[in-house]
Amino acid sequence: MDSLVSSHLNVYKELRRFWEQQVLWMRSFIISSVDELDDLVPVTERLFRNANDFILLLQAIFGRRQSERFASFITAHMSRIRELIDAMKRGDQENIDRLTAELYENAETMASIFAMMNPFWQEEQWNLFLYNFVNLTIQQIVARLARDHEAGIRIFDEVENNIYRIADYMAEGIIFSFNQ
Repeated sequence: MDSLVSSHLNVYKELRRFWEQQVLWMRSFIISSVDELDDLVPVTERLFRNANDFILLLQAIFGRRQSERFASFITAHMSRIRELIDAMKRGDQENIDRLTAELYENAETMASIFAMMNPFWQEEQWNLFLYNFVNLTIQQIVARLARDHEAGIRIFDEVENNIYRIADYMAEGIIFSFNQ
């Protein structure tokens, strides 16, 4: 196989692997948080380790400064998800509304950052991807709190489809930037 084709496939593979791991561990985190399971600490640590691994991958491509900006998005996202689950469990509508708005604002900020990182990436497209990502994450929490396991599985299927689109779009942008 041509080394160029092989390297392109590796970019797709690595980005899909990150996003698969991210949503898998986020789902585990949601389940452990909602159900107050005793594995919450190691699951949380594993979720954050995935984010750190991805930041290292991005550093190799975009440098430290851009990668740190992405890291702040991921950290803020995961922290707000934790707070949102707690607020939902308490029925604290004021904090639910605030945290939901912050999650969408964070997604919008990240879309802007991604658009600046790579000329191939369009802010509008990233907004669609990341808004959908936030929406589906919230739907997963709601389904878990309601004990609607069939809906939770259906939503997770949508999450997977969304992250494959995100990973592929991200890979296309990275490959585009190397071919310029």
